[in-house]
Amino acid sequence: MPILKTKKFLFTKRHFDKAVEMLERDDHQKWIKTYFPFQEIELELPPQSSIAFSTSQWIDPIWEEYIKLCNRVSEKPALDPWRLGFYKFFGGTDFDFIDKIEEVLVKEGAFPKSEDVIRETPPIIEPPPRGWVYLIRNQDLHKIGITKDLFRRMKELRADDKGNELVNAVKCINYQRLEKELQSLYKADGIPQTEYFRLDSSQVQEVQILLKK
Repeated sequence: MPILKTKKFLFTKRHFDKAVEMLERDDHQKWIKTYFPFQEIELELPPQSSIAFSTSQWIDPIWEEYIKLCNRVSEKPALDPWRLGFYKFFGGTDFDFIDKIEEVLVKEGAFPKSEDVIRETPPIIEPPPRGWVYLIRNQDLHKIGITKDLFRRMKELRADDKGNELVNAVKCINYQRLEKELQSLYKADGIPQTEYFRLDSSQVQEVQILLKK
């Protein structure tokens, strides 16, 4: 069975800066330069016509660096000026910036052509499936959930526009088991028939420690 061919592409500071310049508002550009971490990184780009392109998983290496920063921000005191500045445009400008990165790479022809396929599938060993376990805050409630595609899931939660704030997230092999263990641990504080929990500050800190481990 033929498989789609990916193309290795080096994402550089030049691409990052171009994407920043595409943001219309000056304060959005300044926010990205302040809070969105840049790292020169090699991406595996799929053809634009592929499902792999539409799910945006190819951008995970960039997105994962940003999630690490989100986790660090969430550990700061609620009234910390740096944290307050971060949440001013969190959940909006960051997603727009990811879209701008995609636009830059499309304009540069970074993605391989859809007809580029490998006719003979080489023998491969499939790695264990990995997924995200995330902790989200919504006022006095916290949600513990899982997803294969954190970028898409955060977009869905952002579309709900219900004040969801990402507290922490981790990508791992045992994501389904980890979610069940965490939900079981805080079952007494759970809202029936939901993935939401009434957690105090010490419990939130405990969840984050468990995610890091």
